[in-house]
Amino acid sequence: MTTWSGLLPEILNTISGKLEYYEDYINFLCVCTSWNHSTTKTKHNTHLPSRFPMLMFAESNTNVNQDHDNRRFFLLSNGGTMRKFPLPEARFQRCVSTHGWLVTIGEQEFYTKLVNPLSHTQIDLPQLYMFDELYYDQDEWMYYGFCMRKALFTSSCPLLKDPSFRVVIIWGESIGYCRLGDVSWSRIDGWEGHLFDIVYHSTRKRLYVVATMGTIYECDINNDVLDPLKLSRVATFPTSDFRCLSVPWAYLLEWGHKSLLMLIRERYYFKKHDDEYGRYGPYRTSRFNCFVLDIDDGKWWETTSLENKAVFVGFNSSFAIDVGFANDVAKCVKRNCIYFTDDLYEPYRGLPDGGGGDVGIYDMFSGQIETVLKSQESVFQGSPPLWLQSSNKLSSYN
Repeated sequence: MTTWSGLLPEILNTISGKLEYYEDYINFLCVCTSWNHSTTKTKHNTHLPSRFPMLMFAESNTNVNQDHDNRRFFLLSNGGTMRKFPLPEARFQRCVSTHGWLVTIGEQEFYTKLVNPLSHTQIDLPQLYMFDELYYDQDEWMYYGFCMRKALFTSSCPLLKDPSFRVVIIWGESIGYCRLGDVSWSRIDGWEGHLFDIVYHSTRKRLYVVATMGTIYECDINNDVLDPLKLSRVATFPTSDFRCLSVPWAYLLEWGHKSLLMLIRERYYFKKHDDEYGRYGPYRTSRFNCFVLDIDDGKWWETTSLENKAVFVGFNSSFAIDVGFANDVAKCVKRNCIYFTDDLYEPYRGLPDGGGGDVGIYDMFSGQIETVLKSQESVFQGSPPLWLQSSNKLSSYN
């Protein structure tokens, strides 16, 4: 009787060719050594969509060179599966994510790239010399590294050669965008205060920005005849109407055909003598509050339920997926929950072991926070943990 490890390569290739999702392919390769070595990594396999979002962990902080070429991924499918596979394209790179792609920046010459962690496809982007933050101290790379905080696409895939495709990033206190093939980034101006988040509303074809005190701005990024593009104010969150003293940190998502969802994140800061400070950093997320803005009339209202959706925020473009009532989906992703990762570089620069352990799942109904993993896999000194968005039909902003 033939064992699983003794199956012919032709049979294994036939089986792998019928897999529909990338995480199934990863699990297939991890069955045993012979399955991994006997199976051809075809173009079909490496471009498969992922069924659910994945959490990509921080780069290893060991001194073993091979560890830096690998990344650990926590797959939400099958109730949560940990896998490690090569991603040398992200070695010693700062990373943020959008639509399942990484936007990476390397120290040498401040090159930026798009990297697909599943297919390893790479696309060059312009260098970052347009951003003022590069010129404060050319010898201090760590300063520049934490400046790239957000990225997004104006359409789902850069490989489709869509003329309206743009890459937009927040770099420090600047917003820039480019088309594929551009030799430099273009600037977007016109806001006040600190930048929190950006989102592209696919129905209204507008870029929206949330800044200090929950002020919302917009611009028509596709009509880029003007240089630089200018943001215009849409609305400001009425803190007094909702008994809020401030907006310490906020995220923005498309939420229906004429609405935006703003999430306010509150953190509890530890004292320096607390044990948690040394292990994970100076703070922990305490709660989220969610508000909806009607873009047309500027009215706000608070929502205490995300209904059948789950929201993902952090060093990724903020997105939601529709969990629905399908049993296979509900077993993997919890509805009415916010999945968050740590997205503050600054507090960890002085900690010898890094930080970034503020990763978890916030339940909107109970207000409780559940840990994703009871470990320090997410602690980082360089590239942080972040969510990778699924590229299949479950992804939704509506």
